[in-house]
Amino acid sequence: MRPKIAVPIPARTVNEASRMVRKARRLGADLAEIRLDYLNRNEPIEKLAKIEPSPLIATFLSSRNRGARRTKEAKRIEALIAAAEAGFSYVDVEIETRNLRSVIDKLRKAGAKTIASHHDFTGTASHHELRKALQLCRGSCATLCKLVTMVRSLEDNLRLLALTREASRKSGLICFGMGELGIQSRLLSPIYGAAFTFASLDERTAVAPGQIPVSRMRRIYAEMGYQ
Repeated sequence: MRPKIAVPIPARTVNEASRMVRKARRLGADLAEIRLDYLNRNEPIEKLAKIEPSPLIATFLSSRNRGARRTKEAKRIEALIAAAEAGFSYVDVEIETRNLRSVIDKLRKAGAKTIASHHDFTGTASHHELRKALQLCRGSCATLCKLVTMVRSLEDNLRLLALTREASRKSGLICFGMGELGIQSRLLSPIYGAAFTFASLDERTAVAPGQIPVSRMRRIYAEMGYQ
């Protein structure tokens, strides 16, 4: 088993993003997440989809979920649909998005797989509340559900991994914790059944608490016997 890793790309231009994607691939990434909230406005993302063979994920986080800039929801959705039409493999949509099911349908018709994502930057809820968030994601009919929370204790990691083990048997799931204490679930989530996990390109380009470099994550997996 070779755990899959996605690397967020917080580039300002398409040319910079292309260089970062190639570097991520050399270091062991399986997917690259293009953070559209970091890209300068009017960058030709269709060019990126054409020149990069790695599977690309388009993500445009709102300021509520710590996106890099404040952008109206309609503009974010417009950019995500453009990414789907350009050939991005996955498009990530926040579960707070209005008419989420309709947006997911449009993205699917445009040719992309979809991710419905839930973020909690304050903590990790109870198992019951995590399952409620999971049901919201599943209700959107997205290809994958994504639950990412802030870990405050060992028990938070255990709850996230238990949910990953249970829920990934029924549908595609990404589920892990943020923060230094969340590194355990970041590493172990694919082993417990998650579709993939997230690592930074290097020490300087982490975009979420607890992200570790992809090269380091690959070394740890190798030491664990997962190559």
